[in-house]
Amino acid sequence: MHRALLASATVLLLAGCSTMYDRDRYSEVRPYSMTRVGEEIDYELLDEVMFPTDSTALSDRALRAIGEIAAEARHHPGAAIVVDGYTDTVGTPEHNLELSRARALTVADVLVHEGVPRGRITIHGYGETHLAVPTPNQVKERRNRRVVIRLLPPL
Repeated sequence: MHRALLASATVLLLAGCSTMYDRDRYSEVRPYSMTRVGEEIDYELLDEVMFPTDSTALSDRALRAIGEIAAEARHHPGAAIVVDGYTDTVGTPEHNLELSRARALTVADVLVHEGVPRGRITIHGYGETHLAVPTPNQVKERRNRRVVIRLLPPL
């Protein structure tokens, strides 16, 4: 009797655990990382929401992630928001600088669409100057095609 009860409890527990990390059903697993540096909060979009090569296009997953970050930003109404855009090393440095700015602007536009006042947002494009993964020139590296959204404490 006790074994049957224990076996039933174990099956129910395992069934619950099998969906614990389902990315579509649980918000604990987010498509961005969050880092706190003092009072600053940094959100970096993770691999599955990176930009395609030479593009500012955002996936549906990226749009949902930015929407979540916008909700957090609305909870910190006094915080300034900085959107930093980056590229990999494919293309010229000049082109990549413009592309990184365009990526930051695209993300800023989504934040505004999600209810964050544009006056709170500053964008920066860093091109290929701050690589997350160092590579030689003309190497496609998705982890370098990223955006970081920073919430800065009020001055």
